[in-house]
Parts: sequence; structure tokens; C-alpha cells
Amino acid sequence: MNPVARHDLPALVRQFLRFLLGSCLGLAVDLALFETGVRLGLTPGLANVASSACAVVVVFLFVTKYAFRAERTTTSFFLFVCWYALSIAFFSVFIQVLHDSSGWAPFVCKLVSLPLSFGANFVFSRFLFRPRGGAAPPVPVQARQDLDG
Repeated sequence: MNPVARHDLPALVRQFLRFLLGSCLGLAVDLALFETGVRLGLTPGLANVASSACAVVVVFLFVTKYAFRAERTTTSFFLFVCWYALSIAFFSVFIQVLHDSSGWAPFVCKLVSLPLSFGANFVFSRFLFRPRGGAAPPVPVQARQDLDG
């Protein structure tokens, strides 16, 4: 059996699906702003930098709360943004090179990059927001209110 225990698989699937949903929200922001940037005259690479930066904030806010149920800290936000900055830079170059070498529309090149970037971002986020050794998982807000009330 693989390193993921059988009883953890449903939790991993739920986490993956929630990450996917958060990423889709970010993607909607990303694609809309990317297309707008290209139409306004930005190069595909530069349009990707601008649109992706906005999407990162959307994804961080969603996945910390719903996918990983992690505490939002300045450190986690900084590390998340640093990772995504590297990821965005890499995939911006990838998109530009693919566009220049294939002649495909910038939007198509952006779409080609998505499965690769999604996989890399999920793996990193799962690592970043993993429960730390011996620490109890955070108590959901409603449960804390029930305990306090």
C-alpha cells in the first residue's frame, strides 16, 4: 500500500477537491484578467504575471480556510506568495516560449500550462499547510463559538 493510509484517502480526496474549487475561483480571476491584459496590449508573459498575482490572493484565502483548514499567518502568506511568485515566473516564461514557438493563441498557451501548475501548486500547498507534529488540528470557528458560548 502507498504511504497514504487507506483511512486518510477520503480526507485527501476532500482536500484535493476543495483545493480544486479554490483554484477554479482563482482561475476565473486569472483568466479574465489575463485576457483583459492581452487585449489591452500586454505581452502574454506580462499579462500572466499581473493576472496570476491577483489570483494568488483569492486562492490563499479560500484554500487556507476550506481545503487545508490552516491558520492564516504572515509567515504562511509570505511563503505561499513566494512559492506562487516562483511558479508564476516559471509558467509565464513557459507560456511566452510556447506562444513564440508554436504560434498558438496566448489563451491556448495559458490553458496548456494549467494542469502542470495546478499539480505543482497543490503539492506545495499541501506541504506548507500540513499539520505540524503533535499539534492538534485547528478548531473550526463554529466549534470555538459553541465552546465559548
